[in-house]
Amino acid sequence: MFKDFQFTLYDIFGYLLPGAAILLAAILFFWTFFWPTSSLTLPSTLPVLTSTSLLFGAYLAGHVGQALGNLLEKLSKARGKLDTELPLSPEMAKLFIQEVVTRFGEQARQLKANELFHLCDQTLVHNCSPGEREIFTYREGFYRGNAVALSFVTLALVARLVSAPALVVLLGRGFELHRGPLAFAAVLTSVGACLCYSRFLRFAKHRYTSCLLRFLAFSKSTRQT
Repeated sequence: MFKDFQFTLYDIFGYLLPGAAILLAAILFFWTFFWPTSSLTLPSTLPVLTSTSLLFGAYLAGHVGQALGNLLEKLSKARGKLDTELPLSPEMAKLFIQEVVTRFGEQARQLKANELFHLCDQTLVHNCSPGEREIFTYREGFYRGNAVALSFVTLALVARLVSAPALVVLLGRGFELHRGPLAFAAVLTSVGACLCYSRFLRFAKHRYTSCLLRFLAFSKSTRQT
């Protein structure tokens, strides 16, 4: 039953890695709220069953993080702008609309920006000319997932500040974390979340722009031949 089950790079970078960060944030939350005065022990080795369970849990957490990212994406004004405005210059947008109308008829002029994108995307896929579509989609998902994951880690670190200092036991050695290091770590993860969100927007725009321009070039070349 598992012979056709294959992991892709997106399963690792889009789900597993962000999910591991979300799982770490969940551990920090439980530690803070239920055992605030106890030390957190991180063993150097784990049994195979435990390691497998953690990997599976991180993978599932990555899916939850992407689902939350999809919800937050709808609330993002910067991301929503791509669904309402063509990410092209006025001159290029005019050429694009003319080509869409030529190919699909005058009614296509009334379509919204996101509808035009999906129409062009499916046209290119149907004609086996997706370009870098898969790369942009994967990178967009990777940065969206990591923005959500790092945000959770930031919240967990901020919550831990309330009951600082915290004792962490790693490889048999104890490390006492005071408010200074915890606050610094929270700043780093919050900056990382902001940077990942910025990269997410960048690749989302690249995906839209690349698709529209590729459709324009593809449509003109097919008419000329």
